[in-house]
Amino acid sequence: MKRIKVLLAAGFVGGFVAVAAAQTLVYDNSSNDQLVRFNPGTVEVGDEIILASGPERMISLFQFQYWGENFSGDEQIRVRFYANDAFYASHGTFIAPGTILYDSGWFPIVATPRQTILLDYATLLAGNSGNPVIVPDSFTWSVQFLNVDSGAGERAGLDVYSPPTVGNNYTSYWENDPLNGWLLKTNQWGIPMDFGAKVYAVVPEPSVLALGLGGGLLFVLLRGRRFQS
Repeated sequence: MKRIKVLLAAGFVGGFVAVAAAQTLVYDNSSNDQLVRFNPGTVEVGDEIILASGPERMISLFQFQYWGENFSGDEQIRVRFYANDAFYASHGTFIAPGTILYDSGWFPIVATPRQTILLDYATLLAGNSGNPVIVPDSFTWSVQFLNVDSGAGERAGLDVYSPPTVGNNYTSYWENDPLNGWLLKTNQWGIPMDFGAKVYAVVPEPSVLALGLGGGLLFVLLRGRRFQS
């Protein structure tokens, strides 16, 4: 039985290596720093991005930047991906964030002048019930902060970059208002509100999908055994 576990683990790691080797950069908004710090408080905010043309739509690596000041130690962050398929009344069409494609859940962060968070293939699988994260050509990624107490001088947010060097985006951003739901907003000074991020992806072929499903399940099982030891 122990031998089978070792073989499964080896196949699991090999699958991740294969995905990493095949990945393509499909979105890059990390070069043109606007030197603007966006502080959304604890409201969920999202940036709708357009991936470079091509068949690569299974995300293998997602990375973004955040900053935080005067933390007390209990601050957290949450990342979600949405399809823009919900009805937006003011425009009379289906453009608002709707179907959730990925949800990281809450995880801790530390105070930092600027830090990059990496959501690799294993992390994406674990946060998506063991399933690969497949996105359309355009989707919204969002960030929300928790336990950031502005009254105590705590602050957190995202850095603004524009334009992207790979892919494209819009100058507006989405805000998930607690009372009115998703609202499309712009910056009053005309600054493009595009958050710093990179997206790598692979072609979602059937063989890769099967590997992702099996690997994700094994990832959960291995983590479970490690916690119990």
